[in-house]
Amino acid sequence: MGGGSYSFEEIPSLVASGKLDMSVVDTAVSRVLRAKFSMGLFENPYLAVPANETASYIHTPQNIALARQLDAESIVLLENKDQTLPINKSANIAVIGPMAYGFMNYGDYVVYESQYRGVTPLDGIQAASTGKVTYAQGCERWSNDQSGFPEAIAAAKAADVAVVVVGTWSRDQTELWEGLNATTGEHVDLSNLNLVGAMPHLVQAIINTGKPTVVVFSSGKPITEAWISSNASALVQQFYPSEQGGNALADVLFGDVNPNGKLSVGFPYDVGTLPIYYDYLNSGRTVSPGMAYPNGTLVFGHQYVLNTPLPLYEFGYGKSYSTFQYSGLTLSKMNVSASDTITATVHVTNNSTLDGTEVVQLYVKDLISSVVVPNILLKGFQKVPIQAGATEQVDISLNVADVGLWNSQMQYVVEPGDFVVFVGSSSADLRANATFTVG
Repeated sequence: MGGGSYSFEEIPSLVASGKLDMSVVDTAVSRVLRAKFSMGLFENPYLAVPANETASYIHTPQNIALARQLDAESIVLLENKDQTLPINKSANIAVIGPMAYGFMNYGDYVVYESQYRGVTPLDGIQAASTGKVTYAQGCERWSNDQSGFPEAIAAAKAADVAVVVVGTWSRDQTELWEGLNATTGEHVDLSNLNLVGAMPHLVQAIINTGKPTVVVFSSGKPITEAWISSNASALVQQFYPSEQGGNALADVLFGDVNPNGKLSVGFPYDVGTLPIYYDYLNSGRTVSPGMAYPNGTLVFGHQYVLNTPLPLYEFGYGKSYSTFQYSGLTLSKMNVSASDTITATVHVTNNSTLDGTEVVQLYVKDLISSVVVPNILLKGFQKVPIQAGATEQVDISLNVADVGLWNSQMQYVVEPGDFVVFVGSSSADLRANATFTVG
């Protein structure tokens, strides 16, 4: 049973007609019964919490607080020009966009109509703000209609800062299978990763007001609007949150939480440059990107003539309101065997005035191999809170066996040779390196 179908109801008629052998049914049923016996469900079938006690386990203040924390830690700060963020809580804020209010952007595997319950971005900003908050929808998610633009532009011009929330959206399974519009979800496919309808034009209209504009991407996937990265005052990526998403977003926008989320996937400039991933295979080719500049200048490359195979935002990327300096990378052992475990130690300094958290990432590069291998591979990380002005020692262990490969005989081996350990803030922001040798 799945996807709204109930094929099990047809089993009796299939058996009666001879299309389904009874032995197949017996096998399937025996597997279910065996699992229930193993779980002890025949001796004690009611393992759940009694109905009169569920309130003390579900949706407790502790669970709500944890959801808010997880939501905040999953938000990724992509751009922050001239320290636009965090926003002063007393500021006059215009919240704009069809993704800011009216529904929760949970994704599609959710309880029916649950997307209409929760803390929206507007709710969260209003709850945290001590200044004036004005909302203008601007446009619908699914429409090209720009008749709401004047109200949104007026709200932005009257504010100190505009927060524009746009993105992609899904629906619960019932609504999806009823055919209601969505841009992501089960059986929903796209030909590009751009914003749809009037949304990109709304963002441009608000940026054109000249007011500081914070754009929030609310989505379950990368959005390819590189011009927003270049022109917005700040850009925040909020992947599908919990019901506390609006509060968590406000926590980050106002600085109650210093953002520390990192991308688990690279963001491309355009869908035509996909796939894009950090652990690409070593190659003898150099990268030769091109570019079409806003002033009309064309610079031709070979990959992809007028675009680039490099990511707009790479795997592991994510900014902070703090700045971190790496120093003194050492390895506990330089000459190793395949059975050894070594420790990489690096010192990370928060040289800003704000407490922050850095995700220190460790990558390994095999310098010479008998078969083609990825250029680098993530082999460890540590999420480290660091107070303003303080330095923390970060230790990340590495099993040498994990830097092996499958050779041409399909044997997993750790080949002798040199391996470079990199540590840094992302797969493209590598701050220090050291080498160990497998004998």
